[in-house]
Amino acid sequence: MSRRRRFGSGFVSFPPRPSSATVAAFDMTWVPLDQFDQTFGTCIELSSEALGGAIVAVSDEFFAPAECLLRVPPSESLKGQFGPNGALFDGWESRRHCETYDWVIIKLGALGTLQGCDIDTGHFSGNESPASGVWGACIPEGETITESSPLWTPLLPTTPLGPAQRHLFRFDEVSAPTTHLKLTMHPDGGIGRFRAYGSVVPAPSGPAEEAVDLAHVLNGGMVTGESDQHFGRGGNLILPGRGKDMGDGWETKRSRGRLGTGKGDWVVIQLAEPGYLEWADLDTNHFVGNFPQSAELYGIVSDEKLPAQDADWTLILGQTRLGPHRQHFFQLEHPEKAWTHVRLSIYPDGGVKRVRLFGRRASRFPSYKGLSPLPSPATKLLNDTNGSGPNGLPPAIPAKSTHRVPQVPAVPLTGDAFAKYGSVIQSYPDHRSARKDVVIKPVNFGTAFKFNHLSPVTWVQPSSRPDVKGQVNFCVFRCDAQNGVKSAQTGKEEWPVTVLERHEFSSQAFVPMGGGGGRYLVLVCLPNETDGQPDLKTLRAFTATHAQGISYHPNVWHHPIIALDATTDFACVVHETGVPEIDCEIKQFGQTVAIVHEV
Repeated sequence: MSRRRRFGSGFVSFPPRPSSATVAAFDMTWVPLDQFDQTFGTCIELSSEALGGAIVAVSDEFFAPAECLLRVPPSESLKGQFGPNGALFDGWESRRHCETYDWVIIKLGALGTLQGCDIDTGHFSGNESPASGVWGACIPEGETITESSPLWTPLLPTTPLGPAQRHLFRFDEVSAPTTHLKLTMHPDGGIGRFRAYGSVVPAPSGPAEEAVDLAHVLNGGMVTGESDQHFGRGGNLILPGRGKDMGDGWETKRSRGRLGTGKGDWVVIQLAEPGYLEWADLDTNHFVGNFPQSAELYGIVSDEKLPAQDADWTLILGQTRLGPHRQHFFQLEHPEKAWTHVRLSIYPDGGVKRVRLFGRRASRFPSYKGLSPLPSPATKLLNDTNGSGPNGLPPAIPAKSTHRVPQVPAVPLTGDAFAKYGSVIQSYPDHRSARKDVVIKPVNFGTAFKFNHLSPVTWVQPSSRPDVKGQVNFCVFRCDAQNGVKSAQTGKEEWPVTVLERHEFSSQAFVPMGGGGGRYLVLVCLPNETDGQPDLKTLRAFTATHAQGISYHPNVWHHPIIALDATTDFACVVHETGVPEIDCEIKQFGQTVAIVHEV
């Protein structure tokens, strides 16, 4: 017996509901395609393979595999192509003449609540599914569910479908938290793509002191708006992993006449919850000739889902050049503010693969001062070296003090983030990720590549001492490993900053020489504009690999190289005059001015 229910502005007849379904009241609304953005624009595609969605069971996939349903790109036409079982289709297609119905069980990429779905019959015409229904269930991790389980709850009634077209449905009520979906075809046929839209239910948070990616979709982050998404959707920025091609990033159309005008594109991310942000990763993976020239990040505290562009946004990452096909790591300004939204602005246009925003959840702390209060395990290290130690300096921090010392994350070293302080010296196994100004030439009869002009070797003549000449000193530093002390709060290693130095008139380069060494820490700071002393607001820390060298610009304050893991030899190139006060200025603070911590 068929049934009639109100559907949009009229009534349609539905085939009988499968006997395995739990009978419950349900309502849905058909959504015109031109209303997709306003209906599902801020939703997450919970079923997508890009999020980890997967097929766990299927009744029949004789002609085309069900895994195609969850692919990111639209279904493609394979007209005229044949395989051993018949014509090829980009979708799920079962045998003919099913006496009941075909079904597939989908495990969502994340626990979530559902607001609607898209059943796209793709290029199936004459062999499309005549009607389909959707059921949901919430199953504990590690358990399975069968097609006939009584746990299934109807989300979409068995609804007629048409050939070769998308069918958007909005559920009139948001579903309960769901882990699995069942999609049916009555009685059989083909479907090109299936997309279930909703919101992620975040997993329980970890230790309070642990920095998490508050933009990540699986943590509850959400893209709420963008200026343009001509080639790739803004929501792709917060997906897991680094993707597989340009198609799963955010890419805007080409602009005309914007270059150098300060105009660009933007995307707004609503954080999983308000958080104190420490560092960011802007990834241009796969964007080689179409990455943005530069980018900025802004934060705001707002109750709006999409704060206005002229709202009270605060700059947390100044305009910084980006490069092709690589990750860019940056420490952020204003870590004391608990932001709700972050805006990425790119200039003048281009593509970005992922945005990661790491920080601590504000809900776990009454204020920023509650983050990592000292004394911490680093205090003992500080007082052992600065207290009653051989240098005779007073204790870095009194044992019972709760004074908060700035925390500086040691982000992975990249040339773009380091550019204000110096140069990164490295090869590029994938030549596409090299800076545009790096000239790469094959040499040695084709057995090697030469990466040219990676860093200048600079000498600035002191105006007060025209009689002094700097000479190149090509030397070697052997640096003992200085592993930090693990924080009791985070388990991460920490290093105190009590001293900085600078070579005011010379660049200084360090290149690891191997010999068992591995990573090393690079700490840098710009001089202030009044007396040239360290401007601690610009203090940054980077973790370099054994395959990276660095060169400090003249007059850049820096901490002595900190080798990690093992004793490491470094080749060093610097100009020296033999006059100590010209060659190197040392600044001992007499107390700890910052704590560097691994990320």
